[in-house]
Amino acid sequence: MSSTIRKTMPVITATAVLWIVLVFTQKTFLFKNADLSLFLFDWNFLKESFLVPGGFLGWAGSFFTQFLYIPWLGALLWTILLMTAGILTVRILKIPESLSLLAILPIALLVIANMSLGYGIFIQRVQDYFFAPTLGYLLMLAVMAAAWNAQKGWHTAIILTVSAFAGYVLAGIFALAGVFAAGIGLASDCGRKNRDRIIAPVLSAALCIIAPLLLYGLYTRYRIADSWTMGLPTVSDDQWTAAVRLPYHILIVITSAFALAKGFFARTGSDKRHRLPLQAGIAAVAIGSVVLFWYKDENFRTELEMSVAADNFDWEKVTDIYRNASERHLNKEKKAYGKRQTELKAVQDASVYNDILKEYEDRFFEPTRLMVMLRDLALLKQDKALDMAFRLRDGGRSQKSRTQIPMAFQAARQLYLNYGLINMEYRWCLEDQVEHGWCYGTLKYMAMHATLMNETEFAAKYLDKLDKTLFYRKWSRSQRPLSADSQAMSKALPYREIIPYMSFDDRMSNDRVKVETYIMKHFLEERDEQATHQFDCAALLWAMRSQNIPMFWKALSQYIDTATEISLPQSVQEAIILYSSLENTDMGIEVSKKVTDSYAAFQKYIQRSGFRSEKEASFPMYLRFGNTFFYYYYFVRGLQTF
Repeated sequence: MSSTIRKTMPVITATAVLWIVLVFTQKTFLFKNADLSLFLFDWNFLKESFLVPGGFLGWAGSFFTQFLYIPWLGALLWTILLMTAGILTVRILKIPESLSLLAILPIALLVIANMSLGYGIFIQRVQDYFFAPTLGYLLMLAVMAAAWNAQKGWHTAIILTVSAFAGYVLAGIFALAGVFAAGIGLASDCGRKNRDRIIAPVLSAALCIIAPLLLYGLYTRYRIADSWTMGLPTVSDDQWTAAVRLPYHILIVITSAFALAKGFFARTGSDKRHRLPLQAGIAAVAIGSVVLFWYKDENFRTELEMSVAADNFDWEKVTDIYRNASERHLNKEKKAYGKRQTELKAVQDASVYNDILKEYEDRFFEPTRLMVMLRDLALLKQDKALDMAFRLRDGGRSQKSRTQIPMAFQAARQLYLNYGLINMEYRWCLEDQVEHGWCYGTLKYMAMHATLMNETEFAAKYLDKLDKTLFYRKWSRSQRPLSADSQAMSKALPYREIIPYMSFDDRMSNDRVKVETYIMKHFLEERDEQATHQFDCAALLWAMRSQNIPMFWKALSQYIDTATEISLPQSVQEAIILYSSLENTDMGIEVSKKVTDSYAAFQKYIQRSGFRSEKEASFPMYLRFGNTFFYYYYFVRGLQTF
């Protein structure tokens, strides 16, 4: 096996493994990145990329990002680029065989930067970050190769100057980083004249300062203080900025260090004494860092899967995803409960008791509020909400995130649209566009809003944009006949499922970035005489969610008034008997013997149980009564929405 193959084999193996992991574990994450991006086959779209330094790199990144729509294909393109970057790192920086695994360190940083984001994908200002930095790193290597292969000092100076000015326009900070690394690499090149070894690093450092200052006058869309961050990802939350950019800063530092170490690499080319421990140490650092910083949160993954299914109006799939997420934890939860009870039996001190409960808290499944919101919406669309919503797991676990990303940033448009609050949906589409830039999802939902409002010209405007895309043009063409024919639209999915919820005075309002609270208030307070039974089903569901007894009786009365036949679901009957018992009243509504017996068993079990707190009792009570409204009322409380 030749030396070149041996040196590049670790890079090829690492990227092949990465592709397999991405395809089998991150399909939805990859697809969501595509949905939150935009690439138009349009001349104006290309011209707009030049309005900021590094914008062309963003344009190229967006071009590749669109292929994440087919996750295996997008992942393949990215891993090929990473593999290319690794191989070129070995060849251009002349890394010896004994240190060849150093080439996977830049790859590891690029992987960490993408796969550590988690909820950060919802606050990226321009969604081209997935591919753009990888392309930027390839440009850095190209600048270094061009400068180092120049035969004369003045040739090198021209290459560095052109790369600094033209490269900054095209790729921002990545081009400057390539110029700087090329300069300090020449300083360590013993084959160069001493004069060139001094001039090159000074010139490259000067160009990195001068080029952004001289070119600043050509632009109007950024502050001069941001000149040396152009081309790096930007976010709408300042608390995320440093963390999001840190892998790229480390990448630039490491690449510059590799360039400076060229002379050292040449001297160790044939040294095989320490090859195995060196390679093992490098591999451990690279793999360990990727595993450590790779964002791993099952609730986040479930949210993405449910959100994608909701975007496709596949409500059965939404509920299946939720149910599977809940059920696959059950055996582990039972084991955790057994261990916890063993520890609690020997404890009398209250503080130790609470510490044990807190220690085991994450071992029990609890959904986020968005998971519950999407599940309830799906059940309403299937006409199963009042029967099934309180038989499934509930809760409100916080995001595992640097800061809580509002639900509005994740799913406001799909929740508002499907609940018939289409003006609020449009408002959040505009908010997303201003705050984070255009994306396929925003254009799609704005087109559906215009179609529902019978605004043919506006619908055509958004559909025209989607016609210029690669993967959304088919959907766009299917919507054109509906946007021009209100009768056809009212009979087609998903519009025929949305229209029954629009029986109220829809107006633009302020939800204070609290989507769940706003929707609950809407259904409980904004009913009018035109309300449909579908609206009243949702209102009754939200009344039960509110745990407000007077509100429940009011919503129940309205639900019965618009029902064609009165057959109260089990959960509603459970709420009736529970609230009647709590208020010591009889509303004269018949409840089945099954529900009466279940409530009696619930009360008896509570009275006989020896649990010291609700938190301790929650799981065993769920195993026995988790499919009842009684459990929800007593054990699902104090929820916070974001």
